[in-house]
Amino acid sequence: MQSETRGSISAGTPVLYRDIEVGIATNVRLGEFADRVVTTINIDNEYAYLIRQNTVFWNTSGVDVSIGLSGANIKAGTIDSIVRGGITFATPEQSELMPIAKPTQSFYLYSKAEPSWLTWRTPIPKP
Repeated sequence: MQSETRGSISAGTPVLYRDIEVGIATNVRLGEFADRVVTTINIDNEYAYLIRQNTVFWNTSGVDVSIGLSGANIKAGTIDSIVRGGITFATPEQSELMPIAKPTQSFYLYSKAEPSWLTWRTPIPKP
């Protein structure tokens, strides 16, 4: 995965699908030209089929606080995600399911999810 900053990601950060841990970040380092952060993740074999060529990943810091004129809005994930953070992913809903991602495929790690990503309920049959 590639991102602009490390955020809360470090080796040992869980990779989550629907709040279920399906993998782990194994390495976080600067890219070859120091223009990006490269994170290597390992997905458990039994869940690898969930990662599709168009899957999107984002950093889940656990707590999202926004303050405005009308007060504060606080959104929190599970207790575990609040403590450890995580990398969450989802696959877009479309008529045809994209092929399974290749083991060496690179993805962009977004700093946060777009609101629509949180509503995707793409059925992905287990092979």
